[in-house]
Amino acid sequence: MTETLSAPVRLHRREPATARRVWNDAAAERSGPARGAAALLGAELEELTRDELIALVPEPWLFDRLVPAGLFSKLLRQGLTVRVLHGPARPGDPAPFPALTRLGTAAPTTFSLPYPVIVRDRSVLYMPHPDPRHPMAGRLAPQPHVVAARSLAVAFDLAWAAACGQPPNSPPPGQVTAEQREILQVLSNGVTDDHAAAQLHMSRRTFARRVASLMDSLGATSRFQVGVQAARRGLV
Repeated sequence: MTETLSAPVRLHRREPATARRVWNDAAAERSGPARGAAALLGAELEELTRDELIALVPEPWLFDRLVPAGLFSKLLRQGLTVRVLHGPARPGDPAPFPALTRLGTAAPTTFSLPYPVIVRDRSVLYMPHPDPRHPMAGRLAPQPHVVAARSLAVAFDLAWAAACGQPPNSPPPGQVTAEQREILQVLSNGVTDDHAAAQLHMSRRTFARRVASLMDSLGATSRFQVGVQAARRGLV
């Protein structure tokens, strides 16, 4: 979260506006209940996140209504992967997420974001209700939809690569992606490729390609060596 936060914007008029402005208005009107919901959401994310948390943050100065300050830094200290794509600061405000930016885990988007969204472990989405009149419009509610979460995570990877000037799908040296961690997990369970592919919602051919890429990342020439390398690095 930002190290310096200015007062959140409160919109008192309903003008013809984009969906994002209407949503911000609804969020501001529910500031009291929303802060309690943010604390509960922070506790849930801290307890349940196993590998990765990614976030799309349109207005950083309003994000503290949704997620407690310091949550992302706390997850990073626990060794988890955290990445944040965010919109610009307001004129005169400091840059958003300065601590995360210094660590290379936050970057500005190259496109406009309509709603704040969090994806936990590429399997659960947290998003607001699109209707600004709905009681959950100013809060992030979990949606355990694996297909949607995984699809958004892949799109996030591409947007992150563009924002950071990196080749897509390239993990930092010596690390593996969240998807590769999932593959390691199913491999460690000893299931067949068909079962593993179905469990990960991908075709058998795609699963085989991802396993081959994982072997390259770990410098392994067999699946047995993949298991050995993963155990040595504490990945399983």
